[in-house]
Amino acid sequence: MITSWLIDLGTSYDVDALLYEVETEKNTVEIVAKLPGTILRVIAPSDCELSVGALLAVVADPGEYPDDSEIDALVGADLAEIAKIEKLDEAAPDPSPMAAMDTTGLLPVGADRGMRVIPKARAMAAAAGLELSTVIGTGNGGSITVADVEVALASDLGGSAVAERRPLSSVARGMANVLSASWRDVPQFVQQIHADATHMKQIRAALAGQGVRVTFTDILIAAVAATAREVPEANAQFNPDAIHIMADVNVTVAVDTDAGLLVPVIARADQLDVAGVSVRLQQLSERARARRLTAADTAGGTITVSNLGAAGIETGVPLVVSPQATVVFAGAITDCAVVVDGVVGIRPLMGLAIGYDHRVLDGSTAARFTSALKRRLETGA
Repeated sequence: MITSWLIDLGTSYDVDALLYEVETEKNTVEIVAKLPGTILRVIAPSDCELSVGALLAVVADPGEYPDDSEIDALVGADLAEIAKIEKLDEAAPDPSPMAAMDTTGLLPVGADRGMRVIPKARAMAAAAGLELSTVIGTGNGGSITVADVEVALASDLGGSAVAERRPLSSVARGMANVLSASWRDVPQFVQQIHADATHMKQIRAALAGQGVRVTFTDILIAAVAATAREVPEANAQFNPDAIHIMADVNVTVAVDTDAGLLVPVIARADQLDVAGVSVRLQQLSERARARRLTAADTAGGTITVSNLGAAGIETGVPLVVSPQATVVFAGAITDCAVVVDGVVGIRPLMGLAIGYDHRVLDGSTAARFTSALKRRLETGA
């Protein structure tokens, strides 16, 4: 999706000038110019979602001044390709209703210039009062066919009216695809424990005395990274022919933003102390909330940490996101009555739920990681 143009129409620009901002499945990226030129006509306006390879704008090389007829010819040639696709879709046999509902690998079509609709399908939708933006296109290039409209109309029969439609961003759509694939393809299991957070509180207090403020998430990430080095099977990925133990411990962290959940990566987290993790996480979180994460900021994660303790959530069932094999979910720290050496006392306990890919770790190996993480959080060793 083109979220905004960063250069005005008719403006000349040099190499490395910022041209436009595009939202991908993982982040928002500013696109820079590889060659100098001048923007002559913008084809894809802001908030326009297009398929890969679509025409975005017409630019001219320095010193070139084409007239409107030449620009129209270029744009017309691109639109002619779309017309060819529509003719192919009209000639193609209609898919079965079940096939039309299979959206694997297809992009939902939004109400924008990127929508491709067979004329007959458009007429059917208009006659039935069906909003085309709610229809999933299964034709070539994601175009909406007659069968797609028929399936959408059939699914609406007897259903409740839609009160509000909230279009999915590229990030949300990408996340949905990844999570659906993980739930479908990865055999998963979860181990749950409680860790005494007394030592974690002592770490925070000691660093605060030195003027360094860290969070429980910072401490958890550092502990997870160190434990992943101790039990390398937790820092692995499944491949059909082999289990790959990853060389670096790169911790993916779930960060809540106005744009939804984003997942920056702390590279080589096992080489950082708690203060170092804190600095890096703060940098990534600020960039995530400003929607300025780069591709490098979200790449290469080998193990995931998610902490919803601040929201008061005590436990959960985390979902392993393939190709990673381990996800650590942390809940709120609560004061609980526990028995220590035969005496009942009050201790701060953090709930942990750790999800594993059963293809990579069996229950015993996973238990080694779970127990080692609990030990490290409680003792620092």
